[in-house]
Parts: sequence; structure tokens; C-alpha cells
Amino acid sequence: MSLDENLAALLAPASAAQTTPPETVRPAAVSPKGWEPGVRYEPGGAMLITAPAADAPPQDEAGWRSRVEDLGLVVPDGYRVRLVEARHDPAAWHRDAQGEDAVTRPVWRCRYLVEPSTPGWASADDLNSLIRDVMRRRRQPRTPADQPARSLAVVYADPQVGKVGRDGGTKELVGRVAERFDKLQDHLRDLGKVGRAPDSAYWLDAGDCIEGFENVASQAFTNDLTLTQMIRMHRRLTFEGLDRLATAFPRVVAATCGSNHARVRRGKDPVGPPQDDWGIEVMSQIADAYAKNPDAYGHVSFVTPEPWRDSISLDMSGTVVGLAHGNQYARPEKAPDWWRGQSFGRQPIADARILVSGHFHHFRAQQLGAGRLWVQAPTLDNGSDWYAMRSGEVSQPGLLVFSVTADGWDDLRIL
Repeated sequence: MSLDENLAALLAPASAAQTTPPETVRPAAVSPKGWEPGVRYEPGGAMLITAPAADAPPQDEAGWRSRVEDLGLVVPDGYRVRLVEARHDPAAWHRDAQGEDAVTRPVWRCRYLVEPSTPGWASADDLNSLIRDVMRRRRQPRTPADQPARSLAVVYADPQVGKVGRDGGTKELVGRVAERFDKLQDHLRDLGKVGRAPDSAYWLDAGDCIEGFENVASQAFTNDLTLTQMIRMHRRLTFEGLDRLATAFPRVVAATCGSNHARVRRGKDPVGPPQDDWGIEVMSQIADAYAKNPDAYGHVSFVTPEPWRDSISLDMSGTVVGLAHGNQYARPEKAPDWWRGQSFGRQPIADARILVSGHFHHFRAQQLGAGRLWVQAPTLDNGSDWYAMRSGEVSQPGLLVFSVTADGWDDLRIL
């Protein structure tokens, strides 16, 4: 064949046989990802069925059931078929029959759910059985090995020894504190009766142990003790409270924090660092005395703030409890914001799940964040008459107690 003939053959139109691709390379109808026909079995016996593409979705349950049964599936008695998803594909490849060319035309892709006609939770008989079984269930008695570690928190807040107010002076304060200590022993007896007796105790001194003379000028005329007498009285009251715990528990922890009334001051201004505090000093004195008698008090330990800190944290049976006086913020409503800031600043109470505070002389509890609790303890003092005159609010004295386990807190009472 000459060169001209070869060129003419190359330029000639192709024959029909040459332009028709073999059957093996014809485009097939391919389902989009996630819409491949099939069955997925769901919990509870339900079936989620993805059907092949069709011209239009059925309009009622009879049509849905027919579409499912056309796939060779059997709908059991007591089950229904429900259309749960339908998607329109305006330009889908579709092959009408084996061997025919695939064409492009709109189709619908549908999913059906085969499920019980009456869900178990909606069945009256099942619901009645559920309620009956739950109400008949009896908790298995716990063995000693099953009992979690449990700590008792005793919050001794704001006695302000030496202060005279509407509820009396030092004599009345001592009587009030002694009565609360008696109620504390009753509380321990009650916890034992219900099987929630603590195995350790924490004495949480929330500050303002004495009234002092330096906060405001009127304190010079509203006290019935001298400064040294206030400190001595507070030390002896603390001795009494700790002694009762020391005889009742194999482990006792005594802790305190810095506060405003107990701070060493000149006028309203602090003189030294945060630990220059009469409450912290008295706790140190008691620790020195207990150390002289390890046979009686060797199981009692003491915790005070680190230098340049005025708050502490304690691990109580697996739950971290923070202790701060509360004078760090101007109003009790500001306690949550202050606590959040302390957490961001990695201060001593950063990891606490429970925060205990005093200062504001009334009980308050608030849940915060994910499982945190702020508890403001009531006062033990003789009354805040200046605040009552200004606001009309009258604080009720009391000794706050609650129990702590690794799961959180319970048995919160005001004695």
C-alpha cells in the first residue's frame, strides 16, 4: 500500500464495529458510597435495609413491605416496615436488564427499617413488668470489704472568740460550742446506725477564730476578752473538739487557713505575710503539744497553708477538698469566679472538687461545673449585728458537718 493510501486509511471514519466497546467495558450502574444494597442488623432485632435504586419510592407501608419482600427478605410477624430515608439522584447510571447498556436517568434510593410493631418500652405489659421487677429488687447487704473509705468533715467556722453581740459574749459562745460538740457525737452515732460510719475525721477550721481589735474601731468597745485571752480561749476550744475526734477515730487531720479577723494587723492593714495569722499559730501550738504525747495523739496530723498562701487542699478518701476563709472576694456570689481563677492560676485549691469557706456567716451550697460543690459554712459567733441592721438578715449559728468518699459527698448537716 502506498503512502497516500495509508494516509487515506488513517483519515477515514471508523466503522460501527470499531466504535462499539466490548461488553466488559460498558459503564455499569454503581451505587454511591454508603448506598450499596444490603441489610444491617440493629440491636433489638431490627433490620436496616438499603434497597436498589428505583423509579419512585412507595407511598405507604404496603408498598414498603412489598419492596423489602421483593429482595427475598421475610418480614416476621409482629414487625412493621418503615421508610426512614429516601434520596433523589437526578443523574444516576442505571441498567434495566443484564446485558443492556447503562443509561442515565433519575432514580430514588431508599432505606427501610424492619422493627417491632410495638417497642418494648411502650408495651403496657412490659412496662408493668419492668416496674414490678424494679420495686421488688432488694439491695444486697454490703460486706465490710465493700464499704468505701469515708471521711467526716467538721467545719469550725468564725467563732470570733471575744466578740459580744445580740447572742451574748464569751460565756454564751462556750456554751454554744459545747452543745454543738455534743450534737457531733449524736451525729456520729446516727451515721453508725445507717451503716455510713466514717473511718477518719477532718477538723476544718475555716478562720476568724478570734474577734481581734484591729479590723474596725468599734472592736475596742465590743469585746469582753483581751487579745491574749481570745487566743487562749480559742486554743482550748479547739483542744476540746480535736480531743473528741481523737478518741473516736483512728485517723484525724486538723487543718486551718488564713483569715481577716485572725490576721496580725496594724489597723486594717496586714503586717506580715499571709501565714502571720493567730489561727495558724494556735494550730501550730496544738500540733507541738500533741507531738509530746504520741501514744494518745500520734494518729492526729496537722495541715496549714504553705508560705505566702492562705488556702489549702486535702485528699479526703479520694476526693480533694479545698479550704479557704472567703475574705478573698467581696460578696459570696463571687466565690465561683474566684474559685475558677484559682484553678487557672494553679493555686492550692485548683484540683478541689469541694470548696469549703466561711466569712459570710450563713450557710450556702452551690453545685458548679461538672460535679464540683461550693459550701459556705454557717458561723458559730454571737451574731453580726451591724450586718443585721444594714440588711435585715440574721445569721443562724451552727456547726457544719458532711461526709466524703471517692464518689463525692453526703450526709451534710448543720448541728
